[in-house]
Amino acid sequence: MKKTLPYILSVSLFVYLIIVFTFASAKLREVKCEGLQVVVDGTEENAFIDETEVLGIIKRGYGDIEGCNIVSVDKDSLEHILVRNSVIKSAQVYYTLDGYFHVEITQRKPVLRIMSGEGYYVDEDGKIMPLSRKYTSRVVVATGNISRKFACNGLYPFIMTLRNDEFWDALVEQIVVEKGNEVVLIPKVGNFRIVLGTLDDMNEKLENLRLFLREGIVLKGWNVYKEINLKFKNQIVCVKR
Repeated sequence: MKKTLPYILSVSLFVYLIIVFTFASAKLREVKCEGLQVVVDGTEENAFIDETEVLGIIKRGYGDIEGCNIVSVDKDSLEHILVRNSVIKSAQVYYTLDGYFHVEITQRKPVLRIMSGEGYYVDEDGKIMPLSRKYTSRVVVATGNISRKFACNGLYPFIMTLRNDEFWDALVEQIVVEKGNEVVLIPKVGNFRIVLGTLDDMNEKLENLRLFLREGIVLKGWNVYKEINLKFKNQIVCVKR
């Protein structure tokens, strides 16, 4: 008897769960969609899309789901329709027993704005993101003749290096790309240019520049030079006003 008791209990539990799930499924088939509740993350930082636009995307792409049985709505299709939008990085859709569908949207986050041709953003994943008529993200701007390949493979890792360092993130306002993909930085303070040259040995150049700005510029003043040049290895060439 002691040996068979665990087996009997397991079978009884299994049968009980089947009954519960069957009953719950039957109840779900009776639940109608009462509406959609949308949450868009990061709206305090970026506002490329809002609840009204999300609802519009669903209605145009899937149809009106209010009044439909909630289990008849294909949540995967809704998510697929949403992520096709150029500013949506991911979407999660689920329903609750009160009849509401919950839609959680994660926006794509630009890290760089390219002002070349029609213009576009590069997002935090290194992918091209179109500009928006509705909202302009306050990120570093890059100007010049910039190919998409250089924007994604050259400027993207460079801007992420700057963003991940409080000093550079606070200092750099604009990137100018010149002939041969040579890079010039325009700082937020001071009236001078920082010529990096190519992005080869980027980390070494930035560390040399950090030391010079902290020990040179701070002592002499931010408006003494009109250009700081780091193109040449282990050298900093400055041009005074």
